[in-house]
Amino acid sequence: MSDLQLSMPATLVSSDARASGNRRAPATVHLCLVVSTSPRRAQVWVRAAHEEQWATIVCNTADDAIRQSVRQRIELALVDLQSAPPPQERVLRKLVEQLAARKGPLLAVCGKPDDTLGEVWSRQLGVWMYLPGVDSQSDIALLCGEARNILTKLENLPAQAAR
Repeated sequence: MSDLQLSMPATLVSSDARASGNRRAPATVHLCLVVSTSPRRAQVWVRAAHEEQWATIVCNTADDAIRQSVRQRIELALVDLQSAPPPQERVLRKLVEQLAARKGPLLAVCGKPDDTLGEVWSRQLGVWMYLPGVDSQSDIALLCGEARNILTKLENLPAQAAR
């Protein structure tokens, strides 16, 4: 696998003691699966995930994504339908259906801006987020940050229930 396909967020070190007080490193590393047929969009999504301290696995085919989702403990899956040509979009939609059927990752799907039925389809599957036409790294980073917050809350539920 190339560096882009499997990567960890960089840890930045500063000699300024005050710099570390603003942002703390996460206690656990969460794994994000990025699925896109566009290398450019995949790179933007990886940078956004790393910005929010997610480790990433990048796949450009649905078959590879399924293999990785079985091998790894994926906690967030970002699937890009927007950049996929029609034959690949159909295959990626099947991937979304398979991932949604599992008890597992938070699933975010980026659809085409003019796909009026995309959100209905994704909601019927139980997709966590449907994002028509999202291109911005900051928007994806915001989504990754919110996913991290949700997973942190879910991880703390068993500890609260035991009290």
